[in-house]
Amino acid sequence: MKSNFRIMLTVMIIALSVLAFTGCTSTSGSAEEHSIFSMEPQPLYQLPHDHRFHRGSTYIHNDYNEWQYFTVLGTDKKTGDEISVFICPFTQGWNANHDGRSNPFYFALTNLNTGEFYSANTLFEGDYTGVAGDPDSDDFFFEYHISGSTGELTIMYDYATETWRYIGHSDVDNADNTPYSFDVTYTVEAPGYIPAAYHGLENIGWDSVGPGYRHNPETMAGLTRYIQVPRAVVTEGTVTVGGREYDIEGDVWYEHQWGNFRNVESAQYFWGYMRLEDGTAFTWRQYYKGMGWDDYDEGMTRFQVIHADNSVEYAFGPSFVFTPTELWESPQSGQVYPWTGVMETPLGTFYFDTPLKEQETPGNTGPAFIEGIAQVRVDGPDGPVVGRGFVEMADIAARFPFRDLPEEEIFMDFSKVNR
Repeated sequence: MKSNFRIMLTVMIIALSVLAFTGCTSTSGSAEEHSIFSMEPQPLYQLPHDHRFHRGSTYIHNDYNEWQYFTVLGTDKKTGDEISVFICPFTQGWNANHDGRSNPFYFALTNLNTGEFYSANTLFEGDYTGVAGDPDSDDFFFEYHISGSTGELTIMYDYATETWRYIGHSDVDNADNTPYSFDVTYTVEAPGYIPAAYHGLENIGWDSVGPGYRHNPETMAGLTRYIQVPRAVVTEGTVTVGGREYDIEGDVWYEHQWGNFRNVESAQYFWGYMRLEDGTAFTWRQYYKGMGWDDYDEGMTRFQVIHADNSVEYAFGPSFVFTPTELWESPQSGQVYPWTGVMETPLGTFYFDTPLKEQETPGNTGPAFIEGIAQVRVDGPDGPVVGRGFVEMADIAARFPFRDLPEEEIFMDFSKVNR
């Protein structure tokens, strides 16, 4: 099983092409000693190197975005209550106040049995510090730490056991941040880390040269790299929020995305995953061209299936279409979300809804957005539930009319980037 994790994700992601130059000859060695073809795989990702946050000359710009996040769908072992937990450390852009990265953090917990939903939007001060081992060794590890007046967060990874641990707390109590603490450890299972899109890059950015979409994988302009773990299991976990400590168990879905981009044009999106009763899982991301949830961007839509045997398939464009049938307006923010709809997928038709609509996270570092449990049915909107998952819905354009802002507030400075 360890081989699932030691591989570097190669060009199962990008179609391999070989070009032989018949007019070139070698000046050393014999023809029998060397192949005219390149036989080595071309990795788009290098693991475990890429589990770390990314720095260096490529990611020094104000458009830099990187986040890890995981969700737990499971239960409280003390009561049997069905819960979800969302934990998401960001590192992005540039914060002039401390001449370094901005480091917001997002947290949410839903209790379906009690109908409670808690969320937090914490902005950590300063930047991460920590220690790490040699990423080319079998005992590679790292530990990040960040703390300040708003709270504290530690992230630990151990390569030998494929174990992640997140420890954090915040005592800030206001409209945007409910006090919380957590200590959650989980272990990655097969199929391990896989690309979110089969070509390995997600072109969700905008740049200032145009205007329009221009992408450069050398500088990651307008692009992100994106990996995910569809199967992992909590080995130990406690979460305290709302005056109650939860002793959690359940299944984890992990994702890690990084690049240089701004969500300007495609500011409205719907992301999620579902685990079906037959062991299949699927995930999607669908963007929308403008205000409202009825004009999706076919060119920006992706869909992925992780079968019960851990084989993976990908699809794009009209292969996945979500059509809202009922919109819900948040009483807190006034934003509107498509909590009910029909999903046309390569696996068939599903009817999407949620057991609890009040799962909106307020945004002290941006617009409000949904982070919560959802489900899918078959045979109609009142048919049997066949899968449960987690979704994120964001309507950034509702709060930020980007096109009305001065260009220097929207776009990164490309003057030192080789375009």
